[in-house]
Amino acid sequence: MQRTGLLAVTLHSALVAVATAQQPSLRIALTEDAIPHVTFAIEDLLTDGTFIDAMESGFPLYVEFTLALRESKSLWDRDVKTQTYEYVILFDPVRERYVLEDFVGTEIIPTRDLLAVRVAAESEIVLAPTTNGDFYYRLSVDVRTLEDSDVDEVFAWLKGEDVDTDRPDRPGVVTRAARRLLVAVAPLPSLQLEARTPAFPRR
Repeated sequence: MQRTGLLAVTLHSALVAVATAQQPSLRIALTEDAIPHVTFAIEDLLTDGTFIDAMESGFPLYVEFTLALRESKSLWDRDVKTQTYEYVILFDPVRERYVLEDFVGTEIIPTRDLLAVRVAAESEIVLAPTTNGDFYYRLSVDVRTLEDSDVDEVFAWLKGEDVDTDRPDRPGVVTRAARRLLVAVAPLPSLQLEARTPAFPRR
């Protein structure tokens, strides 16, 4: 009876934890100055540990934001301009730290907590219309643990073909991690989110 009661309490606690876990969300805000710009952030991306576990198993985490300035039309809307911001995070198992790389350079992040703060940090993009009309911004984020070239390597490895381990960017990372992944039969996490601002006029 005691064991049954303990099991019930454990299951209840687990269900409560799942129910209260924060889901990742994409936040975007518009500032209508002389030159409109947007600030954005992805929140709670690392909360449930799924992407952390993938990184610590050897997979890079790719995060790509795509901002589109769209013009509102009576029949259909169209993209006027687009801009992309992306970064990749790798786990260094020797020093037990994370390495974030983006267009600015390389940033060393020593702990999980600091990584969560960094990933949730706000970014800003200026993407202004150059003609009159009614516009809005649409932001999408693609979070993944494999690039297209990495997928090609996995398929080549599965087919018994030679895998290129001499790539200068991240040599052999998928080759090493693919075996662990397939042995554990664990699916790789990915996430796509989208958000948009209210429409605004430019005259």
